[in-house]
Amino acid sequence: MKKVAIFVEGMTEQKFVVMFLTEWFSSLGIQVQLAKQFQGRVILQTLPTSPSNTVTYVMVVDCANDDQVMTQIRDQYQTLSNSGYTAVIGLRDVYPKTHAEMALLRLGLQKSLPKGPLMAEIHLAEMEVEAWFIAETTHFARISPKLTVERIAKGGIDLNVPCESWPQPAETLRKIYKLEGFAYKKTAKSVDRTIVALSRTELAITVIPAVRSISEFVNALASAVS
Repeated sequence: MKKVAIFVEGMTEQKFVVMFLTEWFSSLGIQVQLAKQFQGRVILQTLPTSPSNTVTYVMVVDCANDDQVMTQIRDQYQTLSNSGYTAVIGLRDVYPKTHAEMALLRLGLQKSLPKGPLMAEIHLAEMEVEAWFIAETTHFARISPKLTVERIAKGGIDLNVPCESWPQPAETLRKIYKLEGFAYKKTAKSVDRTIVALSRTELAITVIPAVRSISEFVNALASAVS
């Protein structure tokens, strides 16, 4: 059985990753378990009794902080390796760093990855995972029928701008929703609403092929679990 550990920056990323695992890769026999960093520690769960059709066990860890993603990968690496894990993947935002700092951030993260027989890699959501939500432009009308591309443009936000160019995508998403009196917050209810509204078809056909950061991450996910 494959065992994959995914360390993500926060709740939003955790929910998004779980959506991919449970909806896109469910036919592969995946069992997902959640964990969360607290006071610098992650309690690795004992593998639950798996159904006979489980091919891959995936633990998705909410690190509750951008810097904790690499810290937890490094801290847990040997334990995961000893426990027979087959892949470790990290996902964190670039923000609050800027576009100008991104290349240096990426280089530093790559150099910090632990070396050993267990594959470990880390990916950046440029600049935040909400950029990927913005790129799926059809979802706005499912938040509110009035949130058309034209309405959003009149509100001063051009959705033709590449999503990764926004310096703070979460704030841009908040401004878009606010045009019709809706909120975007870092709460489970708000994040769930957005993830439910995303078109899986549009993500597959339009967003993933066009946006490098999500394409690289999803490809890594697919490679690890299949």
